[in-house]
Amino acid sequence: MDKRLLSAEFKKRLEQVLNSHPSGKGQFLRDVGMDRSALSQFLNPDLDRLPRAETLRRIARVSGVSVDWLLCLENAPEGRQEVAESVQIEQAVQPDGSTPLDQWRSAAAGYKLRYVPSTLPDMVSLSSETNAEVSDARGEGVENVLGQISLDDMDVEIAMPIQTLKDLSARTGLWRDANADACRAQLNYMARMCNENYPTLRLHLYDGTKTFSAPFTVFGKQRVALYIGDAYLVVSGPEQVKDFAKQFDRLVRRAVVGADQAHVFLHDLAQKIRG
Repeated sequence: MDKRLLSAEFKKRLEQVLNSHPSGKGQFLRDVGMDRSALSQFLNPDLDRLPRAETLRRIARVSGVSVDWLLCLENAPEGRQEVAESVQIEQAVQPDGSTPLDQWRSAAAGYKLRYVPSTLPDMVSLSSETNAEVSDARGEGVENVLGQISLDDMDVEIAMPIQTLKDLSARTGLWRDANADACRAQLNYMARMCNENYPTLRLHLYDGTKTFSAPFTVFGKQRVALYIGDAYLVVSGPEQVKDFAKQFDRLVRRAVVGADQAHVFLHDLAQKIRG
């Protein structure tokens, strides 16, 4: 296809994406990481400019369409957008040492973040310098989902098995033979964080013997990242993201300790540690 014709057709499809984005043009630009000047150039009928490949990929991911559809290599029926494949694997640490978490957190700013951690959630964990024994057992280093988040920017909900915290208190499982003072300090710190930051930060504890969940994070309405060790399985289809949000809400409904009482439960667990 002639570049001029391709550019004209791309502009039409980009306008469709903009008009259908549920959160409006401003949020779309923030999610994609595009400024208004660049958008104006892409939509200018007198310019034949097309985005770079990385920008096209971000537009497709945020809007739930395929790159091929944006470039008119696929023809959906009138008024329909062809949904792109929305599952991929992202390495937790990129070759240059960066992590995709920064981009995902930035795109989700202003929305709620829902988090099911693999062990202790990093936002309420003492740093490795302060409490190395507990942090090492938590596996600190890769799954630091909440590390750069400000509670002034978004609400955070965490759901996790109550058994993880009972193991920490009893010094069993991951914390077998751990130092009693270190475990007590960790539980007291969690209690203080949950109490001081409620309701912006909410911790829900469910019974892991009756309910199972793999570790995953719902970043606003944009994507879900399932933690699979050294990488994330990333889901970005709008309906799939909604389904994971519903799964998280199911864990909340099954909580045996609600967010308003989590700090009390944590404090009581800390007091039970002997030694």
